[in-house]
Amino acid sequence: MPEHCRHARHVGAVVVSFRPDIAALQQLLIALSRQVAMVYVVDNGSDESVVAQLGDIVAGRNIELISLSTNRGIAAAHNIGMRQVAALGLEFVVLFDQDSLPAEDMIDQLVGAQRALSARGVRVAAVGPVSVDERTGTLGKFIRVQAGRICQVSCSNPDEVLEVDFLISSGSLIPMAVIEAVGGMNEGYFIDHVDTEWCLRARMAGWRIFGVCAARLTHALGDRIIRVWFGRWREVSVHSPLRDYYILRNTVLMLRQVPMTWSWRFAQLGRIVQFLVFFGLAVPPRGRRFGMMMKGIWHGMIGRMGAY
Repeated sequence: MPEHCRHARHVGAVVVSFRPDIAALQQLLIALSRQVAMVYVVDNGSDESVVAQLGDIVAGRNIELISLSTNRGIAAAHNIGMRQVAALGLEFVVLFDQDSLPAEDMIDQLVGAQRALSARGVRVAAVGPVSVDERTGTLGKFIRVQAGRICQVSCSNPDEVLEVDFLISSGSLIPMAVIEAVGGMNEGYFIDHVDTEWCLRARMAGWRIFGVCAARLTHALGDRIIRVWFGRWREVSVHSPLRDYYILRNTVLMLRQVPMTWSWRFAQLGRIVQFLVFFGLAVPPRGRRFGMMMKGIWHGMIGRMGAY
């Protein structure tokens, strides 16, 4: 086992796929198979031809394919995979989207950081990498919420381990003991804010979350990136109107259902307004996008969950 994979035997990976780019997913699976003890691919109802290709990729490797007949959402797929990791008795699970690619030492860096924090008595819920946008090469930033504002935090050097408020699910490494204590992902959210809700739940239970600057993950957030001027040039991820529905609906659901600080509540309310104004008025198709966001807010208010 290479030096950068010395923690592999303690980790299981869960990859969720849905109509994937087969070549990109194959690259991810092969990279992961070298860094962990076992990889579980949970496919969310892709076509039979895709499932057959996935079967060919996993054959003879430390990878198992779990094919679902319908799209049950990312939260359900994560939970299915995590139950498999628990059954193997592994210490950690690391979660992945199909469009991610870890650096060859990413998981080793995450486990090392988690162990160092735990040795100091820190109750670690999850650790995650710095994301690198595959389209632009831009380094992602971690998020803290302070005084009702969402603040982006950058790494100043690769040795830093930063306490943050939440992590995106892809690349997050979680001790299985924390899953047992906090619970799995909320399947009613289906896709967006599944990671945010889980992180809020964990933090309110006294666990802490960290970004590891030495760990890197190539990833693509959103369908495309646009650059906008707002005091400075900013890169904004643009999703489909359907994804905007889920984002707004699940934000409202979190505000109604999940314990959080008042700072977090103000930040999320502000984010709803920003979403409506910017994406509803400036990003085509404006009419459909605004309508789907308003429907999402309404469905969040009446507690509608699951698939649209």
